[in-house]
Amino acid sequence: MIIRPQQIPEWPKLAWVASIPSGSEDVTVLHGPMVEANESWCVEAVWSGDFGTGDFDRTDLVFGSGIRVREGRLVIVPSGASTDRIWHCCRKDTLFASNSLPALLAVAGLSLQDEHHYFRDIRTVCNGLHEYKRTLPVADGTVSIQYFNNLILDNGKLIEEEKPDTASVFNKYEDYRSFLQEKAEQLSKNMTHPARKNNVHPLATVSSGYDSCASAVVAKYAGCTRAVTIRQSASYWRGSDSGEEVAKHLGLMTDAYDIKAKRYPWEDAVWAVSGRASILNWTQFDFPEPLCAFFTGCRGDTLWDRLETNDSDPFCVPSVSDMGIAEWRLIAGVFHVVVPFWGLRHVNELREISRSSEMQPWSVGGDYDRPVARRLVEESGVPRGTFAVLKKNSSSEEYFTWPYSSDAKESLENFLRAKEIFVPPRWLVPILRKVIQFDRLFFLNVTSRYKLPDIGLRIKLRIRASWLLFHWGNESLKRTYLAGLNSVGK
Repeated sequence: MIIRPQQIPEWPKLAWVASIPSGSEDVTVLHGPMVEANESWCVEAVWSGDFGTGDFDRTDLVFGSGIRVREGRLVIVPSGASTDRIWHCCRKDTLFASNSLPALLAVAGLSLQDEHHYFRDIRTVCNGLHEYKRTLPVADGTVSIQYFNNLILDNGKLIEEEKPDTASVFNKYEDYRSFLQEKAEQLSKNMTHPARKNNVHPLATVSSGYDSCASAVVAKYAGCTRAVTIRQSASYWRGSDSGEEVAKHLGLMTDAYDIKAKRYPWEDAVWAVSGRASILNWTQFDFPEPLCAFFTGCRGDTLWDRLETNDSDPFCVPSVSDMGIAEWRLIAGVFHVVVPFWGLRHVNELREISRSSEMQPWSVGGDYDRPVARRLVEESGVPRGTFAVLKKNSSSEEYFTWPYSSDAKESLENFLRAKEIFVPPRWLVPILRKVIQFDRLFFLNVTSRYKLPDIGLRIKLRIRASWLLFHWGNESLKRTYLAGLNSVGK
């Protein structure tokens, strides 16, 4: 089996679509200009291993995606974090696989179903790796979605194969800390390997909480010298979420941004992931070019919370918000390096460590207690009281879902009008957004706490157009991929 790559210069930097006709040994891969490709493998990722050997299929610390010919079989490799995914389908005796849904739709000649509510399907990944809905309907058939585990194409059949577990047993805190440092140093060597065609630069996030701060410590092990932060929190009364003071103690140069920007670049790519704004704020960061390894603390609560019970599936999460840049990152040239996924399948060992006597000096009690993360940060020189005093949030997730940028609003409005669907006047949108935001905060902090009747404005004021944001985002990006194909005469 041989990979035959073809670059599409007008495509997003890191997008790829593979096509394999039934019975053929040739794998045609259309890809963006910064995908690394040869006859044996095609990849857009960083991983804990030597870049030159291309063994990204033999580790669970791989962030990005790719395909690899291994012993005559094709291995399709999703990210080692369920914040990204692989899409695949069979059409006209050809298997298609891609790291982008709109790219797959464009190349395979498929369209989304107007009446299908895709968010409900996509949100099932919150149930873990064994319970999510794997097949979604499209106008001309179905597409399948794959998280975390590899897919092996063997004799024309796709077989799921669990990723290797590169973490050893964590018996004590130092086992885990050493593991993080070792893997971060391996990632650094991978990012800076001379065989790479494009340079990869690390960037960390910092906030006033546990997760990003602990992840920034790990990013420093990987050679990171720069961080970004959001100044405000999403709450009216919880104060600033800025991690500037933490970054100062860590020796990281920091750029601070506001929670709301007037314009977000490629906003349709964020809505195309699930139909939610999610971590839209991240798209305003000044990412280093040409490529960036972006270290974040997504899912840190799953791994680092001090809980008295052990979870059976650490991949279960409360929301899909941290998947928000899965399509956008392909355009910007970003690898989403999710530090809490490192050794995630050893979560019960880490829970035992968190409850152990050796971690008591770093356990502060209460509902917001993550001793392992606290020790990582404090032993790196950040004094107690500087971070993780009060849980905050700076995400863009809201109940009234609607674009923020003028060009994105216009694009959505044109999309809806073409389908003869009601479009609220622009002056009404910010009013609805504020009313629903207040209603949600009141519900979380007053109604549910004191068991009062729920007005439910955040539910009642939803409009049909809001769940078509997923359709709009993917249709908008699909046009970009089609234009790229047309530019090379495909």
